This record gives sequence, structure tokens and C-alpha cells, in this order.
Amino acid sequence: MKSRDETTSVWTLPNRLSLVRILFIPAILYLISTQSDRLRFVSCVLFVIAGITDGLDGLIARRMSLKTKLGVYLDPIADKLLISTVLITLSYYRLVPLWITVVMVSREFVINGLRSFYAGEGITIYPSFAGKLKTTLQTVGIAFVLFSQSFQMPGLVIIYVSLCLSLYSAYRYIHAMFRPEISG
Repeated sequence: MKSRDETTSVWTLPNRLSLVRILFIPAILYLISTQSDRLRFVSCVLFVIAGITDGLDGLIARRMSLKTKLGVYLDPIADKLLISTVLITLSYYRLVPLWITVVMVSREFVINGLRSFYAGEGITIYPSFAGKLKTTLQTVGIAFVLFSQSFQMPGLVIIYVSLCLSLYSAYRYIHAMFRPEISG
């Protein structure tokens, strides 16, 4: 049985922000699915708020010493769920090319699968600067696409740049994970 301190430490502010990000997903997807410009704008606002919580949860966890084991796993899961489900939905409505979504979502599965494997071996693979920048650009690009039709093209350009960073950071992760000192 857990002590009171262990139970309450799970419900830190950073973990709550990650959960809020996950809870926003159905509302964002519903608002996109209405195909209404006004409601798509509302989905943009919710998506931006969710993106801000992504930056805040890590910052608060580090600055206030509120890091938890749950948070180490919950934060990236919330990020991947948010980005992946919104990209899939935008591809469904032909606002983002499907091939970009397939490449980006596949990359996330591969990298997170490798991270999970190494975590089982007691090795933590932390996000790189390129990976964090990729996530930021994905968020900005998606927000532009959601904002309005007139911002769709600039949003797609940003998403293309994030795709390049996505592939670059995946290469770096895979290269680092298979170095002899890690794998042997």
C-alpha cells in the first residue's frame, strides 16, 4: 500500500498539466470535425493552450523539484497523443498531407519503442534539442493550419521543417542508442 506522500506526489502540478493536455484531445478533434471555420479557430485556441502546458509542465517540474516517475512517462505520452491525433485528423480532412502524418507518427512509434526498450534496461534516453525543437515547430505549424485557411500554407511550411527535424532527430537518437557503449 502506498503512503500518503507517494500518492499525493503523483498529482503534482506538472502531472496535472499533462493530464489536461490529454483531456483536451477529444474536444480539439470534435471541433476540427465540425468543419466550421469558427470552431476550428476554437480548436486552435485549445491546441495552443495544450501546447503551452507542454512547455510549462517540464519547466515547473524542474524549477520546483516536482519530477515524478509518472511525469517522466506521462509528459511524452501526452505530447505524442496530442500531436499524432491532431495530425491524423488534419490529414483525414486533407489539411495536412497524409504521407507527412504517416512519417511523423511512425517516427514517434519507433523512437518511443526504442526508449521503452532501453528504459527496461535501466537506461534513460532524454529528448534532444532537435527533438524538442521539432515538437515546438509541429505545434506552431499545426496551430497555423487550425487558425484559418489563410494561414494554412505557412503552417504547412513549418510542418515540413518540423518533418526534416523529426527525421534528423530520429537519426541522432537511433545512432546514439546503438553506440557500442550503450548496446554492448
